[in-house]
Amino acid sequence: MGIITIAEVLERVNEFERILAEFYANLSQTSTREGVRLLTDYMSRHRQRTLEALAKLPTKQMRHIRRIPLRYDPQGGADKHCFEGVDLPPDATAAEVLDTAIEFDEDLIRFYRHVLQHTGNREIKELFESLIRREQNDEIEMKKIKAMDYF
Repeated sequence: MGIITIAEVLERVNEFERILAEFYANLSQTSTREGVRLLTDYMSRHRQRTLEALAKLPTKQMRHIRRIPLRYDPQGGADKHCFEGVDLPPDATAAEVLDTAIEFDEDLIRFYRHVLQHTGNREIKELFESLIRREQNDEIEMKKIKAMDYF
Protein backbone atom coordinates (compact mmCIF):
# COMPACT_ATOMS: atom_id res chain seq x y z
CA MET A 1 0.00 0.00 0.00
CA GLY A 2 1.47 3.32 -1.05
CA ILE A 3 0.59 6.84 -0.10
CA ILE A 4 -0.42 9.14 -2.89
CA THR A 5 -1.90 12.63 -2.81
CA ILE A 6 -5.15 13.53 -4.49
CA ALA A 7 -3.07 15.88 -6.68
CA GLU A 8 -1.22 12.82 -8.00
CA VAL A 9 -4.49 10.97 -8.57
CA LEU A 10 -5.85 13.95 -10.51
CA GLU A 11 -2.62 14.12 -12.52
CA ARG A 12 -3.17 10.50 -13.59
CA VAL A 13 -6.68 11.40 -14.66
CA ASN A 14 -5.35 14.42 -16.55
CA GLU A 15 -2.75 12.30 -18.35
CA PHE A 16 -5.37 9.66 -19.19
CA GLU A 17 -7.66 12.31 -20.61
CA ARG A 18 -4.78 13.94 -22.53
CA ILE A 19 -4.04 10.61 -24.20
CA LEU A 20 -7.76 10.08 -24.79
CA ALA A 21 -8.10 13.50 -26.43
CA GLU A 22 -5.11 12.71 -28.65
CA PHE A 23 -6.62 9.31 -29.52
CA TYR A 24 -9.91 10.90 -30.60
CA ALA A 25 -8.21 13.76 -32.44
CA ASN A 26 -6.06 11.30 -34.42
CA LEU A 27 -9.10 9.19 -35.24
CA SER A 28 -10.97 12.32 -36.32
CA GLN A 29 -8.15 13.23 -38.71
CA THR A 30 -7.79 9.76 -40.22
CA SER A 31 -11.39 8.59 -40.36
CA THR A 32 -12.92 7.98 -43.75
CA ARG A 33 -16.41 8.63 -42.37
CA GLU A 34 -17.72 12.17 -41.93
CA GLY A 35 -19.99 11.19 -39.01
CA VAL A 36 -17.09 9.59 -37.16
CA ARG A 37 -14.96 12.69 -37.74
CA LEU A 38 -17.67 14.89 -36.21
CA LEU A 39 -18.20 12.50 -33.31
CA THR A 40 -14.53 12.09 -32.46
CA ASP A 41 -13.90 15.81 -32.76
CA TYR A 42 -16.59 16.35 -30.11
CA MET A 43 -15.24 13.53 -27.96
CA SER A 44 -11.68 14.87 -28.12
CA ARG A 45 -12.87 17.81 -26.00
CA HIS A 46 -13.85 15.56 -23.05
CA ARG A 47 -10.68 16.57 -21.21
CA GLN A 48 -11.58 20.23 -21.47
CA ARG A 49 -15.00 19.55 -19.97
CA THR A 50 -13.39 17.72 -17.03
CA LEU A 51 -10.96 20.57 -16.43
CA GLU A 52 -13.84 23.04 -16.51
CA ALA A 53 -15.78 20.95 -13.98
CA LEU A 54 -12.79 20.88 -11.61
CA ALA A 55 -12.24 24.61 -12.08
CA LYS A 56 -15.72 25.30 -10.71
CA LEU A 57 -14.56 24.31 -7.24
CA PRO A 58 -13.31 27.19 -5.10
CA THR A 59 -9.54 27.55 -5.47
CA LYS A 60 -8.87 27.33 -1.75
CA GLN A 61 -10.95 24.18 -1.42
CA MET A 62 -9.27 22.55 -4.42
CA ARG A 63 -5.79 23.37 -3.08
CA HIS A 64 -6.76 21.73 0.21
CA ILE A 65 -8.21 18.63 -1.48
CA ARG A 66 -5.17 18.22 -3.74
CA ARG A 67 -2.86 18.01 -0.67
CA ILE A 68 -4.88 15.27 1.06
CA PRO A 69 -2.99 11.98 1.17
CA LEU A 70 -4.66 8.75 0.13
CA ARG A 71 -3.21 5.70 1.86
CA TYR A 72 -3.92 3.56 -1.16
CA ASP A 73 -2.49 3.86 -4.64
CA PRO A 74 -5.44 3.13 -6.96
CA GLN A 75 -4.50 0.95 -9.90
CA GLY A 76 -6.13 0.49 -13.27
CA GLY A 77 -8.68 2.74 -14.83
CA ALA A 78 -7.00 6.00 -15.57
CA ASP A 79 -3.76 4.59 -16.92
CA LYS A 80 -2.19 4.04 -20.29
CA HIS A 81 -2.80 0.28 -20.23
CA CYS A 82 -6.47 0.61 -21.11
CA PHE A 83 -5.37 1.97 -24.51
CA GLU A 84 -3.41 -1.18 -25.29
CA GLY A 85 -5.03 -3.25 -27.98
CA VAL A 86 -7.46 -0.48 -28.94
CA ASP A 87 -6.98 0.01 -32.63
CA LEU A 88 -9.84 1.62 -34.48
CA PRO A 89 -9.19 1.66 -38.22
CA PRO A 90 -9.92 4.74 -40.37
CA ASP A 91 -13.11 3.07 -41.61
CA ALA A 92 -14.42 2.37 -38.08
CA THR A 93 -18.12 2.93 -37.67
CA ALA A 94 -19.62 5.38 -35.20
CA ALA A 95 -20.97 2.40 -33.24
CA GLU A 96 -17.44 1.00 -32.86
CA VAL A 97 -16.14 4.39 -31.75
CA LEU A 98 -18.98 4.76 -29.25
CA ASP A 99 -18.40 1.26 -27.85
CA THR A 100 -14.76 2.18 -27.30
CA ALA A 101 -15.72 5.50 -25.70
CA ILE A 102 -18.09 3.70 -23.34
CA GLU A 103 -15.28 1.33 -22.33
CA PHE A 104 -13.00 4.30 -21.57
CA ASP A 105 -15.77 5.91 -19.48
CA GLU A 106 -16.21 2.64 -17.58
CA ASP A 107 -12.45 2.43 -16.94
CA LEU A 108 -12.45 5.93 -15.50
CA ILE A 109 -15.51 5.20 -13.36
CA ARG A 110 -13.80 2.09 -11.96
CA PHE A 111 -10.73 4.17 -11.15
CA TYR A 112 -12.83 6.79 -9.34
CA ARG A 113 -14.60 4.06 -7.38
CA HIS A 114 -11.24 2.64 -6.27
CA VAL A 115 -10.44 6.05 -4.80
CA LEU A 116 -13.82 6.18 -3.05
CA GLN A 117 -13.34 2.74 -1.52
CA HIS A 118 -10.14 3.84 0.18
CA THR A 119 -11.01 7.17 1.68
CA GLY A 120 -13.14 8.30 4.56
CA ASN A 121 -12.62 11.96 3.76
CA ARG A 122 -15.94 13.66 2.98
CA GLU A 123 -14.42 16.22 0.58
CA ILE A 124 -12.67 13.56 -1.46
CA LYS A 125 -15.83 11.44 -1.54
CA GLU A 126 -17.91 14.39 -2.74
CA LEU A 127 -15.38 15.26 -5.45
CA PHE A 128 -15.05 11.73 -6.80
CA GLU A 129 -18.77 11.03 -6.54
CA SER A 130 -19.36 14.11 -8.70
CA LEU A 131 -16.72 12.90 -11.18
CA ILE A 132 -18.43 9.50 -11.29
CA ARG A 133 -21.79 11.15 -11.99
CA ARG A 134 -20.20 13.17 -14.81
CA GLU A 135 -18.73 10.05 -16.39
CA GLN A 136 -21.97 8.13 -15.97
CA ASN A 137 -23.87 10.97 -17.66
CA ASP A 138 -21.30 10.98 -20.46
CA GLU A 139 -21.70 7.23 -20.84
CA ILE A 140 -25.49 7.57 -21.01
CA GLU A 141 -25.13 10.23 -23.72
CA MET A 142 -22.82 7.96 -25.71
CA LYS A 143 -25.35 5.12 -25.44
CA LYS A 144 -28.17 7.45 -26.56
CA ILE A 145 -26.15 8.61 -29.57
CA LYS A 146 -25.42 4.98 -30.44
CA ALA A 147 -29.09 3.98 -30.05
CA MET A 148 -30.23 6.85 -32.30
CA ASP A 149 -27.70 5.74 -34.92
CA TYR A 150 -27.28 9.42 -35.71
CA PHE A 151 -23.85 9.00 -37.30
